[in-house]
Amino acid sequence: MPALRKISINFYDAEYSLIAIHTSLEAYRLVYWLNIHLKTKFKRQKNNLDLNTAAQFSVFDWQDTRTDSYWVLLSNKQLSSVALESQDLFSETLLEKKQYLIPEHKGVDFFLKIEDEGYLNIAQLVDQLKQIAVIVTAFEIDCNQIKSKNNLIF
Repeated sequence: MPALRKISINFYDAEYSLIAIHTSLEAYRLVYWLNIHLKTKFKRQKNNLDLNTAAQFSVFDWQDTRTDSYWVLLSNKQLSSVALESQDLFSETLLEKKQYLIPEHKGVDFFLKIEDEGYLNIAQLVDQLKQIAVIVTAFEIDCNQIKSKNNLIF
């Protein structure tokens, strides 16, 4: 299991775009398709994103030196097991709980966060994502509308 990654909150407010992706694939399979179709080179980070909850979110990133942009693919959903108190000494009840990186977008499977200097055409990128057969849909999210945007600072 990958090591945990603790988030340190900083108040550096970088400009970034956020794209929501709906797919039934697991993260590593989505990365494979993105790398093929977008000519990206996403790699799994050694540490998961840990928000001081029971859930850990997978993180894949890529530094595009051509456009001087930094791309991060984050899972939005994570199942975590929570132990419940039991009356019996020898049994333990586990409850699986779904947790979200951005709770106000529970229907989103992954977020693509792109920090760039404005050289990328995000609308065109969203159209390219929609053309990938394994992606159900993709759309841009207004970062100013997200209440839990501190979860995206790491």
